[in-house]
Amino acid sequence: MSVPWLTLTLADLSVSKAAALVTALQSAALGAGQPDPLPEVIVNVTQRIRMEIAAGGKTRLSATTTTLPPSLKSLAVRMVLREGQSRLNAVGALPLSEDERQESRDDLRFLERIAKGEITVEEPDDPAATPTVQAATPSPLITARDRRFTRDDQDGI
Repeated sequence: MSVPWLTLTLADLSVSKAAALVTALQSAALGAGQPDPLPEVIVNVTQRIRMEIAAGGKTRLSATTTTLPPSLKSLAVRMVLREGQSRLNAVGALPLSEDERQESRDDLRFLERIAKGEITVEEPDDPAATPTVQAATPSPLITARDRRFTRDDQDGI
């Protein structure tokens, strides 16, 4: 059964973590005129997850390129928050805890299993058109010639 996929938003981040942390990730360590980095991080994480789903080959992607399966929402939120936090950790301001590092490893392993096709996610209600696949060009078939001479035939040469 197909389900509507969802678009990850800044509001989703605030629901999963303390709003103060999300606000800090949005505004800390910005240069003059630098925009909020989290929208770009959301786009990058969304594209990464969609690439892993596509690599698995078992689920068609949604035609809406900014959407994710609902079952991967919490994983996506964690990835966005860790990416934002790593921005601040460049100056040692907000390092990841050991639990967060382990969670990151687990999330990456889960995505790898999706990419290998071991795990499937929900089908979207607006699947993208099936990509046209170009037929593979057959490789040339090269066979060796039969040898006319043997070692015994060549005695005395």
